[in-house]
Amino acid sequence: MSMSGIEVDPEVATLFNNMKLRSTNKYATFRIKEKKIVIVDELGEPCKTEDKEKDKECFDELKEKLKKEPRYVLYDFGFTNKEGRKIGKLAFIFWCPEDSKIGDKMIYASTKDTVKKAFTGIGLEFQANDAGDMDYNEFQMEVEKKA
Repeated sequence: MSMSGIEVDPEVATLFNNMKLRSTNKYATFRIKEKKIVIVDELGEPCKTEDKEKDKECFDELKEKLKKEPRYVLYDFGFTNKEGRKIGKLAFIFWCPEDSKIGDKMIYASTKDTVKKAFTGIGLEFQANDAGDMDYNEFQMEVEKKA
């Protein structure tokens, strides 16, 4: 349980493990329901990407779905780097728009570490506070460095 008293639905960890081991979804978003529990919000279709253009298309699809409410996001990056090496890495993104309600921002921020604990072994974390922060190229370069 987080400092905010909010729990994480076991389905969240199950989904993370399925994405990590079986690439079941390209992305997933999570929300806090009734200020009590973190649940799965939206799922991206399974999509194996091996080039940056296709991966960016999927990322842009995710970006379009993010609104003014904060969300926790898992995104399964998949592309081939300049040297021809295939890179696949799951990343955690904390989406917390500047123009969302202050109470929501506080609850999501204080619950973030609890959510991350459900994502055992996640090595990449990003935070985005507006659409400009959700920059695929910037995230992709960081993913490549850590791969």
